[in-house]
Amino acid sequence: MADDIRNRPVYMIGVAAELAGVHPQTLRMYERKGLIRPRRSIKNTRLYSQTDVEACRYIQKLTQEMGMNLAGVEKVLALEERIGQLEAENRRLRRRLEEQERAHARKIREVHRSYRRELVLMPKSELVRRSV
Repeated sequence: MADDIRNRPVYMIGVAAELAGVHPQTLRMYERKGLIRPRRSIKNTRLYSQTDVEACRYIQKLTQEMGMNLAGVEKVLALEERIGQLEAENRRLRRRLEEQERAHARKIREVHRSYRRELVLMPKSELVRRSV
């Protein structure tokens, strides 16, 4: 639910720019470069979410504090997105592996239980020693 609120487009460009600490033209430039994707109202007005504002702050940090150009920012954002995808895939694969390990352990237990049914005790008198 909290994620829904953070992603809800509620800020017009002037408010979003003020919250992000940038000029509205900067937000337009970020949009042109594909770094942010504000939603549009029915009347085609840009609407920004809290997540968009935080993304703008992050872009500002990368450019101002770390001296990165927007091409570098674009690459960093793409790599971070890819890392997120790989982490999600890794979690899915780990869950799948754990499920397979549990299934494998069940099968091993079944096999071990079947040994008990198949083994027959023989009286010592019926055992014959072979000589070589």
